[in-house]
Amino acid sequence: MVAFAEDPPAPTGLPAAGTAAAAGVDAAAVDADVANQELSGDAKVRLDSARDSVVQIRGFFDKSASSAFHGSGFAVDDGRRIVTNYHVVAQAVLYPRQYRLEYLASDGRTGPLHVLAIDVRNDLTVVAAETLELPPLRLRTEIPAQGERAWSIGFPLNLGLAITEGVANGLVASSVAQRIHYTGAINGGMSGGPALDTRGRVYGVNVSVVAGRQLVGFVVPAKHIPALLARAKEPLDLTLSAQQLRSRVTAQVLAYEAEVLEAPPDGIRTQAVRGYTLPTQISRHVECSTVDERSPHARVRVETVSCWIPASITAQAGVSVAGFTMQHRILQSMGLHPLQFERQVNRIAEGPRRAGAPAHVAPFACSDALVSLDGFDARISTCVRQYRLFAGLYDFDVTVVGIEDRAQALVSRLALQGVGFEAGRRIMERYLGALQWTP
Repeated sequence: MVAFAEDPPAPTGLPAAGTAAAAGVDAAAVDADVANQELSGDAKVRLDSARDSVVQIRGFFDKSASSAFHGSGFAVDDGRRIVTNYHVVAQAVLYPRQYRLEYLASDGRTGPLHVLAIDVRNDLTVVAAETLELPPLRLRTEIPAQGERAWSIGFPLNLGLAITEGVANGLVASSVAQRIHYTGAINGGMSGGPALDTRGRVYGVNVSVVAGRQLVGFVVPAKHIPALLARAKEPLDLTLSAQQLRSRVTAQVLAYEAEVLEAPPDGIRTQAVRGYTLPTQISRHVECSTVDERSPHARVRVETVSCWIPASITAQAGVSVAGFTMQHRILQSMGLHPLQFERQVNRIAEGPRRAGAPAHVAPFACSDALVSLDGFDARISTCVRQYRLFAGLYDFDVTVVGIEDRAQALVSRLALQGVGFEAGRRIMERYLGALQWTP
């Protein structure tokens, strides 16, 4: 999706089976013909078949005639409902009185759209227009086998409707949120567009790319769409207040983190480094790596264990939540005077905390304390801040500095991004309780 204003008031800048039957066309024969097209003609066949089912979704600030953001969507079910990404329409969900949504159909028709249902975890939304009815695309709810040819359609960078070709590589093994790896190009503005298989069925929804990489795109599996359609009954912005809409987003985030961030492993796994026992997999989905980090000082060696959960979800533009990172640094003095070494330790411990726009989060409130952990004393700095739109979400930033050895030190940091307060407190206690020093 194209970038858009972070906060108001200042804005920035295949036919359905029924249709084929009515025309006297054998749907099975059409499928077989499409599947056997020569490579040079396949993309054109897919695009021509889906063109009338795909729309551009545009968001406008207040009464402005120029769009603030845009993405893509496609008709499903009875042709009256359109699937897109949650992040495409998030600003209109969170600020329903400031932003309005419109569609632009392939024949040039335009009109208002309303949000019917949201799935923040899977980054999906169903929208609808009162008078719009399009030929719906068929859904494929099973995951494509690795190596299947695939296509994605959307409106990249506001350049008009386009199609890209690639290969579906199955579910990303390390992703907590289900994503299918697609090797074709997905660019800004294509978010929410359909990802098609060789029979023209929608196997997923374009969602994101890896910045700085080539042809590494991701698709939300279509298996999540039917459940969302079942909830798409009436326009949310006409039945709920802005606060109720934000509470609904918050509730979905909290449900996700209860399943992912707090999911306890069979046992808390640890890693022993130079006398310290360091927590690693304190949640079932945590991944870790260990490196000999380049030190900011020639006479200080830094060994680093970094852990993270490889998923977060988008609450609004530029705001990712339900995030988890943990980093343990073991610092060793290579002949420095103790006071010089302490200075280096403090410099690393005072590294910048996670940034955040003041419009999105309140300032951090911090407290410092000297505490006795398992086998060593430590200086602990605990910082917490609240999200402005999502009253139930907080950031936690906890830094632990071990002070037992004049030639070796531990600097450990836990950062939780957009979590419930009690959940954050429990994760913090699990983290602190697993730190240990054995002289």
